Amino acid sequence: MTPGTDAPAEASALPARGVVRRRRSGWRRLRTDVRLARRQVRRTKGSSALVMLLVLLPVTGLAGGAIFWQSHVPSPEQSATLELGRADTWIQVVGGPDPTRWQAVDIPWDNGVEVDDAGRPVNPEEAQPEGPPAQIPAGSTVHEVIEWGSAYVETERGVGNVTVSAGDVWDDVFAGRYVALSGTAPTSSDEAMVSPGLLERLGADVGDEVVLIDADRAFTITGTIRVADAMPESEELFLPARASELVEGQTRWFVEGWQPDEAELSELNRAGYVAYARELAIDPPPGARTSTWVTGSGTDASLLTTGLLLAAFSGYLVVLLAGAAFAVSARRQHQSLAVAASVGAARADIFRVVVMQGTVLGGAAGVIGIALGAGFAWVALELTDAGALNSFWGNWGYKVPWLLLAGILGFAVLTGTLSAVAPARASTRGDVLGALRGSRRPTVLKRKRPWWGLAFMIAGLVATVAGAIGMVILDAPTAGEASLPLRSVALFAIALGPIVFQLGFLFAGHWVLVTVSRPLSRLGLAPRLAGRDSAANPARVVPAFAAIAACVFLASYAISTTALTSAQNERMYWYNGPLGSVTASVYETGEPTGALLSTAEEILAPTQPVASAVVEAPTSPAYDPRTGQPDDPDHPLWAVAGQPWPGCADCATDPSSAMNGQLSIVDAADVSLVLDHPVGASDLAAYRDGAALVTGDGYVSRGGEVVLTRWTVESQEDFSNAMMAIDWQAPEDQRFAHLPRADAEIPLPGLRVDTGASSMFQVMIAPETAASLGIHSTPSSLVATYDEALSDATLDRLNLEAQSVRLPDGAYLWFQVERGPAPIAPWLWLIVGVAAVLVIGASAVVLGLARFERRPDDATLTAVGGSRGLRRRVNAWQAAIIVGIGAVVGTLSGLIPVWGTAQSSAGAQNLPDLPWPWLGMLAIGLPVAITLVAWLVPPRHPELTRRTAIA
Repeated sequence: MTPGTDAPAEASALPARGVVRRRRSGWRRLRTDVRLARRQVRRTKGSSALVMLLVLLPVTGLAGGAIFWQSHVPSPEQSATLELGRADTWIQVVGGPDPTRWQAVDIPWDNGVEVDDAGRPVNPEEAQPEGPPAQIPAGSTVHEVIEWGSAYVETERGVGNVTVSAGDVWDDVFAGRYVALSGTAPTSSDEAMVSPGLLERLGADVGDEVVLIDADRAFTITGTIRVADAMPESEELFLPARASELVEGQTRWFVEGWQPDEAELSELNRAGYVAYARELAIDPPPGARTSTWVTGSGTDASLLTTGLLLAAFSGYLVVLLAGAAFAVSARRQHQSLAVAASVGAARADIFRVVVMQGTVLGGAAGVIGIALGAGFAWVALELTDAGALNSFWGNWGYKVPWLLLAGILGFAVLTGTLSAVAPARASTRGDVLGALRGSRRPTVLKRKRPWWGLAFMIAGLVATVAGAIGMVILDAPTAGEASLPLRSVALFAIALGPIVFQLGFLFAGHWVLVTVSRPLSRLGLAPRLAGRDSAANPARVVPAFAAIAACVFLASYAISTTALTSAQNERMYWYNGPLGSVTASVYETGEPTGALLSTAEEILAPTQPVASAVVEAPTSPAYDPRTGQPDDPDHPLWAVAGQPWPGCADCATDPSSAMNGQLSIVDAADVSLVLDHPVGASDLAAYRDGAALVTGDGYVSRGGEVVLTRWTVESQEDFSNAMMAIDWQAPEDQRFAHLPRADAEIPLPGLRVDTGASSMFQVMIAPETAASLGIHSTPSSLVATYDEALSDATLDRLNLEAQSVRLPDGAYLWFQVERGPAPIAPWLWLIVGVAAVLVIGASAVVLGLARFERRPDDATLTAVGGSRGLRRRVNAWQAAIIVGIGAVVGTLSGLIPVWGTAQSSAGAQNLPDLPWPWLGMLAIGLPVAITLVAWLVPPRHPELTRRTAIA
């Protein structure tokens, strides 16, 4: 065979050997790139430390938050121990026997019976069982505990009503459910234990007595104990099992040595019991019913989602700011990378050298951040641990979520790597020879970038507008439930629009800097230099104002939505009385005795109110405490019928409108005081003559009448049952045909009084009018006004005195101060403060980088006669450009979703409530403040060693 024919055969074998050699060469190149990246990290200590700090901060927070959260999540075994202690099962009565009764094995309170379409049990209710169930095997140890009882005891300041339990909860079987704190366990029937909070309220010590007033019994306090998930300041008395006859509450039987299986649990349910069995709760068998309520898993999912959102946002900021730092660092490495390229390094090698710097720094920051986060989490757990398990103030031990920490470490590495990608790409596009000479090519504006940015901005605005229009259409009454998926799409478009808008602005950032620098050049030398420096370094400046815009965007949106919601809540807030007044709410059933009102007046007397007024209401029926049945089924009940009004044209057709309003009875002399609004003499005269004063919408008919409706306890119960039995599938004209009507409807002249706010006193009539209509009334509240509102400490003292008074069964007395809607300013200051911290941090990073990179230019300025004041002004103008652009864009983009969501019919009227001063603080105040600080911070003395002054 000729050589010409042999060549292909030899050549065909070369690629295989060549591939092997290339692979080895590739591995050597990779090791060389890693070594160069590591050396460059050590050489550029300042920028490396900055990048590490930027990655370190969110990693520390995420790691500490993950450990803190995980330490508050109990394991199934820990949850079972909190419920059972060392017992195996607890059992409790929930109703009478019912063959359809069921329960969830993990949460017994999720239980029920089969009901019909009206929500009533299918099977008739039977008497509840008494005593523990017969299913408990003989020989099992059963501990009976009566919980959630109450009793009046003598306290340091008088008499107090406290929570009482009866049962030997200090027994070892309850370890884990109850926590013994001090003293010893009771050994006789006249000894008891108390919680630390009750011991303090009693003003007693261990060894003293606690006196039960109703039972006329005294118990010696042998020690303190509390429920494991209760705060130490909780107030509870723990009596021994032999004193259980003194406590009326919920009885539980804790069983040792026996647990029901799934079949036995069903048998218990049918007999009227629910049970919590350790093995069933820890490991539910396949097919067992588990809770559908919101449980810890739902909370965990929401916390994880929140953590992911925080990680995404912080990662976005870090990539932008660390990218700016890497851009400066890469330019400092310009000659070093050119040397590597001149001796054979390919573009891919240059790219890897820069990117791997980000990977190395991200990994190192991740490890250090996780270690710091673990330490901070331990400190936070120690500071917040008050021993109340299953709450923020108690934890289940130091738990480390290794999988989450691995994800956080990956987040750190990914963030560091991504922050170096753009500078790495820029480093591969340089001129090697020019770089070896120390020259740099000027940054050229790319024509396609502004158009891409404009397209994204338009797309974001279009998405928001389309979503807003969709919300308007879908909020129409004819939209129906089928529009729910489309409503979600519309909300998603409204939320996504401003994000796309900001991305577009990021793409067009260089064009924005070039455009801004042109008019600034006409304002003087300092703004001209600052504008040109920003336009010449987009890799450093654009990520900075994009990060600032993202922070201000969230703050603008949060401030706007918070203010709009607060304004709407203020309009809907119902005042109990004049601002700063104290309302003593009193309630008693049956015929009034006047004792509660006299007690309230006596308690308030030392506070010296300026004036007071009594508000009465129709008497409430009395009920038999044993059966729950009314003493008098024919006891009259009074209400006010609803009427159509502009905000609700169909209100009169609502079947419950016949008993919509609450009727108050106020003397004419006290009306202005109660409403905190002057009422004209003519209106008061008509009020005395039998007219009703109305402060709310929907109670005065078109004919100017208010309609009072009279019911009885029996007829109102019939109405409620009929409402539950409504067939909502029936035609509208037949749907409410079977509803019983009120026993009587009494029209009165109506006078609308606009107080400028919503009031609890919707419809008022004079006592003379009530007497003429046969309405028996009883005091419902005492309103006392003051020149200055009472302090919280004084209010607590008043309520403490109220608890020390012996009240009839079913009666209560409570004091509250009318402080009006919660002020919104503290929340707005908090949002602005958080945004200011983030913006100041981002500004410090980018302005520090700018000063560092501009040192040669400062030396040149000084060499040609530039003053220190000129360099100050350059710094200030650069801060104004970067922070100003970011703050304005962020504020405006934050208003985009607010405008979109406000287009729905429920929120359109709220747009005038936008907090313009606070938004101005974000858009203008922050840039001005940071510009002033940048001007105040003096520039460094320039290094002139490489510059020659021109004589």
